[in-house]
Amino acid sequence: MARQRFILYMQETNEDQCLDIKETIKLSDDQVRDYLRAICILSNSMLQQMDREERNVVLAKMKKIKGVSIRQISRVTGISKSVIDRLK
Repeated sequence: MARQRFILYMQETNEDQCLDIKETIKLSDDQVRDYLRAICILSNSMLQQMDREERNVVLAKMKKIKGVSIRQISRVTGISKSVIDRLK
């Protein structure tokens, strides 16, 4: 009896979510640099010399890229983590 109920229970469908391993995406520094080149920012100094508002727009877009961390953006751009972290 208990075995049959267990079998029926295991065959039921449900909406449970398991703790499946999800692949994490991490872009390389070169891929981040390629992104910057694609939007016509050819060097760190070019980004650092931009008007603050314009620079912040670029950095905010970079923060939204899946697989890019604040630390990585800082390393690639030479702009401090605290500046990048404060951006919305």
